[in-house]
Amino acid sequence: MNLDPATKGGRRQLARNARGYGYYDIPASPGQGRHYQVVCLLCRERVSAAWESDKTRIALLDGAMDDHLLHDCEHGPQQ
Repeated sequence: MNLDPATKGGRRQLARNARGYGYYDIPASPGQGRHYQVVCLLCRERVSAAWESDKTRIALLDGAMDDHLLHDCEHGPQQ
């Protein structure tokens, strides 16, 4: 199993594993849309994704995790 955040396949597997541990479905509050959050398995930070009507929940969470691993994670490939 490839869990290297420097590779696309590794980031995809990390996102899949993070969803496997569960995610948070935050209901819409006044003036805001629905949000989803998943915990990064490398740095334990919560990664958020805002609901978009044209994407599935899985696509939103995986996209947010990929972006987090590439740009924000302290254990990501940029480090």
